[in-house]
Amino acid sequence: MNGVSVSTIWQALEVWQQQGWLRALDINFGRYLQRQLGDSEQSLQVAVLATLVSHKLGQGHPCLKLAELRRNPDAYLHILPEHLRLNPQALDQSLAAFLPDQIFAQQEPMQWLETLQQSVVCKGEQSPLVVVEDAIYLRRMWNYEQGISVDLQRRMTQQVPITAPQVAEHLTALFGPPQAPQVSWQRLACAMAVKSGFSMITGGPGTGKTYTVVRLLALLQALHTGAQPLRIRLAAPTGKAAARMTESIAAERANLPNNYQQLLNTGAETELTAVTLHRLLGSQPGTREFVHHRQHQLAIDVLIVDEASMIDIEMMAAMCAALPSKARLILLGDKDQLASVEAGAVLGQLCAGADAGGYQPATANWLEQATGEAIPANYIATTDTVAPYLQHTVMLRESRRFDAEKGIGKLAFEINQQQTTWLKSWLADSAQATQANPSLANIALLQPQTAVANEFYQFVKAGLQPLQQSLAERPEPSATDIEFAEWAARVLRQLGQFQLLTAVREGEWGMQGLNQMLESWFRPSTNSRERWYHGRPVMMTHNDYQLDLRNGDIGIALATRPDEPLRVAFPALGESTELPVRWLMPSRLNQVETVYAMTVHKSQGSEFVHTALVLPAHDSPILTKELLYTGVTRAREQFTLIAAQPKLALKATQRRVERYGGL
Repeated sequence: MNGVSVSTIWQALEVWQQQGWLRALDINFGRYLQRQLGDSEQSLQVAVLATLVSHKLGQGHPCLKLAELRRNPDAYLHILPEHLRLNPQALDQSLAAFLPDQIFAQQEPMQWLETLQQSVVCKGEQSPLVVVEDAIYLRRMWNYEQGISVDLQRRMTQQVPITAPQVAEHLTALFGPPQAPQVSWQRLACAMAVKSGFSMITGGPGTGKTYTVVRLLALLQALHTGAQPLRIRLAAPTGKAAARMTESIAAERANLPNNYQQLLNTGAETELTAVTLHRLLGSQPGTREFVHHRQHQLAIDVLIVDEASMIDIEMMAAMCAALPSKARLILLGDKDQLASVEAGAVLGQLCAGADAGGYQPATANWLEQATGEAIPANYIATTDTVAPYLQHTVMLRESRRFDAEKGIGKLAFEINQQQTTWLKSWLADSAQATQANPSLANIALLQPQTAVANEFYQFVKAGLQPLQQSLAERPEPSATDIEFAEWAARVLRQLGQFQLLTAVREGEWGMQGLNQMLESWFRPSTNSRERWYHGRPVMMTHNDYQLDLRNGDIGIALATRPDEPLRVAFPALGESTELPVRWLMPSRLNQVETVYAMTVHKSQGSEFVHTALVLPAHDSPILTKELLYTGVTRAREQFTLIAAQPKLALKATQRRVERYGGL
């Protein structure tokens, strides 16, 4: 065993668990496999690798890449030098100290693979691990990935009986004639989506995804030749994203030509109210199963899913299995946003290379015939070795909300491109940069050294002052129920004007710490010990289908008349309700948390007039360019970066999420 005992190895792993580097689940999985295999050196190698496969899954990776592990264990497993310095007792237990050198005795990755492949844990269709090239999967993750791949390949090769001239006629009616030399990527996206059974439309904020989708819905119905209209469903990963999709499409629908509006008013067969994916598939509490699956599929013809960057590999596999083989699947989203909290980065992997186009000449020719748009030569591939998914992807490239040379747009562009020249200058002296270039006035930097610093308090107080004023403008007790509901709706709208976002959950600059601090600042003094109080903003943390509330829905606790109990107001569902809000008793809300601050992950699918992104005091693997980009682009008009150490923003810009997988 090269001087390292089995007990020493597991003791070291337990230290990592105590430091929060590993989960108990990871270690228990490895120990379980070793008990099945015995105490040989080979068994120990397999058990440790299995522990690390589970660890990477917990970080969102469907597999463990052996070459990356061998090259730089600590960096690959996200155990930073800072963590080791903060925990001297664990310094000698660094993975780099003994994992490659002692456990694996300087073996190369291919030798590790041979060790695994000879083990019973990788043999047979029911084995717990799967080895593919230099990657190790848990069997469940491998099955999900294979199911997705097979399903999408089949949909991409479906022959759709639609000709380019048929498409061109409707696109002219929906978009007007082509405006050369400007390229309408929205028009190209619609043509791409009707060409096969699977397509993706990706683009940043303000690039026109909703504008495109509404016209795509009309185009699909116009091209349909069946006796009954297409059965179309809209979905999103979270309740917040589903609600925004519904609202956006309802607003844009009115801008269609009248005859196409009529196509979208064909009754219940076309469902234009978005739902969560869990609701669409029919989640079954306490299980991983859904009502709809391969043996009981959805009765739909087209499924359009927004905010697809948030879809994890397990949900994607379930969705593909539940969708009839002849149905179209269309994914919308920003490939540059954060990936899902759970394992996988489905949209990011499938859209890899979309910035460069990569269209084969045959694809480009069909799109040009169908749209009248000349695809620039630099987006056409010069070789046949391009990703097949790119032949089904259109990237919307022009933001109508942000200017890439100004303010929020420039900041987001720099971060996304991992460029730091301008960013360094702005962080070094943001006040001077803003004075020298007034177009940057809608972005700002705040640099308090602690969360309790006076400048941070004054900033938050100013940001929440309009909300506090709205709360104080409560109607008189004699006001009607409708007047109280309208007041609550104004408060909810004001709640969406200013939002603190955090990179992490814990710590002084984390979501939990900031929420506790802000509650102490803004909670009415008469309710110092009560969980519920007038003005408490809350977010749902889980779906509650009984209350028709979804993960991510935001409400606020309000006191109305003196003789009435405190109630929580949520936005009303749909346009047919009498009141603009729904009132719920706090006792019915068991899965909520205070939301003066929320994590960037939780903010996906939302936007706020003024967003302030709070970075932690110390570096962390979670600080990546995707997290910064997502935080910046949640702002509609104003963005503030709050960082005790602005240099962490530069470090984060140079670090990107690498979700390893085979898609």
